[in-house]
Amino acid sequence: MNIPDANDGPSGLAAVHMSIEDLLSFMNDFPALLWRIEIAKSRIEFLNNNYIVSNGLDGKLLLKNIQYQRDVVIPEDAYLLGAFMDSVKKGKTAATIFRARCTENRIAWLKITGATNSWDPRYYYGFLLNVTDTVEQIKAILDKDVNIESLVGDTGNAVLVLDYDSRKVLCVNAAACDLFEMNRGELLNLTLGDLYRESMKTAVENMLEQVLLLRKWNGKLDFYQSGKRSFFTAETVVRHMSCGGKRLLRVEFANPKIGRERSRPRRLFSDDSRRVRLIHDLSAVKDDIEAIMRVAFESALVSEKYDAIMVSDVHVRKNQVFVYYAGNQPMPLEQGHRFAYSGTIAEDINRFELSHLTVDDTQESIKPIDWALFVPQGIRSYFAKPFFSRGTLRTVLIVCSRKPHAFSGVTVGDFEDFLDPINDVVKMWRQSGRR
Repeated sequence: MNIPDANDGPSGLAAVHMSIEDLLSFMNDFPALLWRIEIAKSRIEFLNNNYIVSNGLDGKLLLKNIQYQRDVVIPEDAYLLGAFMDSVKKGKTAATIFRARCTENRIAWLKITGATNSWDPRYYYGFLLNVTDTVEQIKAILDKDVNIESLVGDTGNAVLVLDYDSRKVLCVNAAACDLFEMNRGELLNLTLGDLYRESMKTAVENMLEQVLLLRKWNGKLDFYQSGKRSFFTAETVVRHMSCGGKRLLRVEFANPKIGRERSRPRRLFSDDSRRVRLIHDLSAVKDDIEAIMRVAFESALVSEKYDAIMVSDVHVRKNQVFVYYAGNQPMPLEQGHRFAYSGTIAEDINRFELSHLTVDDTQESIKPIDWALFVPQGIRSYFAKPFFSRGTLRTVLIVCSRKPHAFSGVTVGDFEDFLDPINDVVKMWRQSGRR
């Protein structure tokens, strides 16, 4: 059926005749929350009453209440909504998709889009729409069922397939058996947790979160072989897909390098004389945080191995984190720069009770703080260790590199002799009231 377009006529839009009642009916029936913002006054108005954008999710509160946003928007997606609101303030056409929690802790996918009114640019019009069904349809298209056995063929690399939900190994190829030094039956009795080295726990947990959203992850990871008597480091590519209704992970290992487990923990900074010298030099500058960071960076060969060291002075109750640093290159970051606690490394450490945090590549991260703090300074990977005072997180010390994967395989014990003395002096500085 051909439907004539009113815009095709000689009078264009003038040929469209719509009564006020028709327009109001359209707005009220539109399956999204319509809104407009008076840019100069930052004042929002809602043009229909479709504010329940998902079960238990109030679209009006989501758009105007910052605390409600923090409560319901997935932390990794908060920057997307923030970037959209920045575009609103600048009067720029924009659109984004983000996730929010609704009833029973379910996830809703929401699209927000808008533009200025060309007739009256004081106003910015837009809508908030639930697109969860659309996202699921796209996932279904991308997740066309495949034969599991076919996922491990046609490659010279070791490959195994895991059930995402149970983490159980479902299928392996001959190269994987050779690499792990196990027969097929032994591998099929294992789960992902049996395969990776303990030092990789945080990296693997981050991978499992990211691959679910991005569908592909790659980075260096360490895995056990020969009953944990040795290990290998490999460039690991993980893909998320579906087969027969199951969520699967296809894991491929490239360029493996074999290592041996040590009988005692490896420490990168275990030279006693250098540790004593570090403590002495730090004590001499205990009232000056910038000098503390310079001494820390120049000690124990850190400047030869890595590119910067940072300290986060954490104030959870005030929702503030102050960052100080030293490095081998100038950085466009003022000393003592203040960040909101929400979305920082410190918040992740508190929330997930982490003993340390390693990020292998900041440019592949979905954490807002990585893009706000590290990427602009050219930092590609980092290792962070928290320090607590009376059960409260007060300090996070961060060793940084401009190379990705610089801390792959590093454990928290590797940095104890270096970071612990720095924390002791940072506590002295804080107690001196110089901050």
